[in-house]
This record gives sequence, C-alpha cells and structure tokens, in this order.
Amino acid sequence: MRRFGPVYADRAYATERARESYKYYYVLRFPHDENEWAREKRLSPLDARLMALGAVFGEKNGWERVNYFDPGQPGRRAGADQRAWGWGRPAFFELVGEEHRAVRERVALFDMTSFGKIEVRGASVGSAGALALLQRLCDNNVDKPVGSLTYTQFLNPRGGIESDLTVARLAEDVFRVITGSNFVASDLGWIRMHLPDDGSVEVREVTEELAVIGMWGPRAREVLQAASGGDVSNAAFPHMTARTIDLAGVPVWAQRVTYVGELGWEFYLAPDKAVHVWDALMAAGQAFGIRPAGYKVLDSLRLEKGYRYWSADITPIENPYEAGLGFCVRLNKGDFIGREAVLKIKAEGVPRKLCTVTISPPRSRPSTSPLRRSAQDDATGEGVWVGVYGGEAVYAADRLVGRLRSGGYGYTIGKHIGYVYLPLELAGIGTPLDVEVFGELFHAEVAPDVLYDPQGERLRA
Repeated sequence: MRRFGPVYADRAYATERARESYKYYYVLRFPHDENEWAREKRLSPLDARLMALGAVFGEKNGWERVNYFDPGQPGRRAGADQRAWGWGRPAFFELVGEEHRAVRERVALFDMTSFGKIEVRGASVGSAGALALLQRLCDNNVDKPVGSLTYTQFLNPRGGIESDLTVARLAEDVFRVITGSNFVASDLGWIRMHLPDDGSVEVREVTEELAVIGMWGPRAREVLQAASGGDVSNAAFPHMTARTIDLAGVPVWAQRVTYVGELGWEFYLAPDKAVHVWDALMAAGQAFGIRPAGYKVLDSLRLEKGYRYWSADITPIENPYEAGLGFCVRLNKGDFIGREAVLKIKAEGVPRKLCTVTISPPRSRPSTSPLRRSAQDDATGEGVWVGVYGGEAVYAADRLVGRLRSGGYGYTIGKHIGYVYLPLELAGIGTPLDVEVFGELFHAEVAPDVLYDPQGERLRA
C-alpha cells in the first residue's frame, strides 16, 4: 500500500483514476499521455501564475505539474495527443529545447512544490534519535554540520537501492528528507518501518506545508543577488549547503543543490508567500534572460549529467557500486542497513556497471544482423526522427546484452542518450553497440558517464 499514498484515500479520486485504468486496458498508452480524469486534485500555490505563462500541465501523485511552457498560448491541463505524431519528433520538442538552452546558457525558474518532503526529528530537546535513525538508514554520512545537504540512498539488507534522496540537516536533531513526488509514500513507509520502539523519533510528511521554487543556470547567482541583496557568493554559500535567507522580504530556506548540473538553488517557503517570491525572481531575472521551465526538460538535463533516476536506472535490485553511486557509500561511518552486503559486493567486485551510451544514425555498411539497420537520421531535422524512451534492446555484435533503463535527447550534445547495464568487458568508452528502436538498429557507443561538465565545475562555481 505504501506505493500509493494517502491521495488514494479519497474515494472519488480513486474511482476516477480507476476509470483511467480501465480505458487503457485495451488502448495503447503512449509515453507522453497524461491522465484525463482525477485532475486538479493537488494544486501548487503557483498554479494560476504558471497557467498565465502558458504552462502545459501533467500530473504526478495527484499534483498538477508543468511539463513545459508554450508562451503566448493559453495554459492547459493536457498537451497535444501523441497519436498525432506517433513515435516521431514530439510537438513540444523545440519548446523543451528552448528551456534546456535557458538552463545551460542563462537561468530558468521551476515550480518544484510537488517534491516529497519528510521531517524527521528527535522527540525531545537534546535527543539524537533522528540522527541515529538516519545514520542507520542512509549509506552516506548525514552527521554533518547544521545547514549541510547529503545526497544518499536507503539500502535494503541485500545492498539494493530502496530510495535515492537528499537529506537536509535543519538543526542538531531535525532533518528534512527530500524525495520524488511519486516516491514519498514509499520512502515514508520505509522510514516508519525502521523507527525505534522507544518513541525517540517523530516522523511526518510535510509535503503540502512547503512550496518549492527551483532556479538554475549560470546567471542564477546574479538573479538571487538582485532579489535578496545578501551575500550568495561561492565562498559565503557553497555547494551542498543550505540556510535561511531573506528573499524579497520573505524568509526562505535556500538549498544550493541541483538535478540539472548548473549553479542554482531550491527555495522552500510558506505556500502563501510563493507567488510573491516567484514574481520577485522573475522580475529580477528579466535582465538575465530568465525563463520558466517544466519537468520534461529535467530529463534531458539530467541525462547529460549522468544523474540517476530511481525506479528506472536504479531499483531495489541494483547496488550502489554497479549503479555508479559507490561514492555515496561510507563504510567507515558505522553500521547501516545493507552494510554487510555492500562490503561483500565491494570485495568481490561487480560484474556489470551502468553505462552512458550515445545513439547516432547508422553507419553505411551491410547488415550482418537478423534485424535490419535503419536509414533514418537523428534529431538534426533530416529524415524521420524516432525517439528513444527507455526499454530499447541493446546489442553487441548482434548479441542481446541489455535494455536501456532511461532514454532521451540531449540538446547540448545533440544526440540521443541512454543508460544501460553492461558487463564490464563491454563497458569501456568507445565500445560499439546497436540499439533497437522500433525494429530498426541504430548505432551507439559507450560514452563517458558524464557527457556535460564532467568535473562539475559549473554547479560549484
């Protein structure tokens, strides 16, 4: 039951969502299809502002979330029907590309209110119960100064990844766990399953108590400086730290963290102040080319940065070492769930790893495969464009070796990108592969894990 969450306790909502399930029992559901019924259940306090800016909304865990913006057009709850373009270039391809370029070259503003937020605190003054609990649950070390952020995973006893999240230390024994919109019920359930019996820790979901605005891009610091007037230099406000700042007269908890690989912050604030702060940031950002952006561009941005997505790239079946997340595992911090398993995995070594692959038009050579090779071009606009969505079969010398976990288009590098688990003998950079896309074989090769800013200089600037 923890897969679903309390939104389904609303009988009317669950009934409407069941109608949707029946409809698609015999009808193909496309990746870009959005739910038609049970909409507008959970609205961000920024909903009206976003609608006025031409937002095209999707839905996740009951939340109305912006997929992308179509400036100059009326905002709407559902985008174009994918049946109009099938598996070719989406109708919103260029709109998402413009948002991508705004993040990489200037600055963009996101409504991230639907983030799952869980407060974990000691039940009494001076308690250390919350810290002890999170140290047991996390593979990374969260015992850092107040105002620190920690990227971490929850592991199961087999070393598999149960959750992928960020932990903010708000006070000595008060923490906020930040997770995906659709994963908060699962993560809350996992935490509660491991609560100590002595009542020393209090846990509650606070998702709807806080609005969240994300701002990222190379001009983000200049926008924040103009809107806040405080010192937000790199020295005063380093990467992976957080503190309360005054933003347009509003106290805001600002976290310098990113899922897009650029300089920027997440701002947590009272919902009734969200419109005021959004407007202030938009006004301050006009001089720097600010643009509102939606969730679809996040996938393009994170694929270029090698950032994993829980439930696709990483699951309870995968361990941190094969997933490229071994840097999070702190074996010397003390005991934690899964420690014995990952100790053994590290000692024995992993037989495979999650690799980044880039997918290109095929080379002109005779086919040696039982599957025909495509003569279609990539996203240059020439020929027929075919999207990569994840799940596509990956071949090495005509031998099936895996399936893409994630797939999408990287606007900065100008290629389709996929993530796939490969045996170590195929994991070397430059290894030639083929990816089957709707019955056609496209040529691919193993690429560096991080395709854009591999040293992370931009996000730490």
